[in-house]
Amino acid sequence: MIAVPASALAEQVVAVGNCSGRDVDKFTTIGLTPRPASQVAAPLVAECFANLECRVIDTRLVNQYQLFVLEVVAAWAAPGWTKARTLHHRGYGRFAVDGETIRLPSKMR
Repeated sequence: MIAVPASALAEQVVAVGNCSGRDVDKFTTIGLTPRPASQVAAPLVAECFANLECRVIDTRLVNQYQLFVLEVVAAWAAPGWTKARTLHHRGYGRFAVDGETIRLPSKMR
C-alpha cells in the first residue's frame, strides 16, 4: 500500500515514520482512519488524497539496494482533491512540498 498525503498531513507523516507498527496501532495513536482496500490486506488511509494498492513482484534488489519492485493492482483517489499540494520525503526530517522544502522535527539523524 502506498498512501499519498497532502502537505497538510506533514506532522502525521513524521509521527508515522517515527514509530513502529509492532509497538503501537499507528491509526489510533496518530488519529488516522483505516479504510478497507479492495485487492490487498493493508488498509487505505482515508485522510490521504490517493492510495495505491500494491503487490511485491520482485525482491532481487532488496539486499543490495533496499529496493522492492511493486505492481499497482488498484488505485483510489479522493473526490474533490484537484489541487492537493503533495508532500515528498527527502530524508532526515526534510520534505519537499511541491518543490518547496520544509523541515520538521525527526528522531532520525
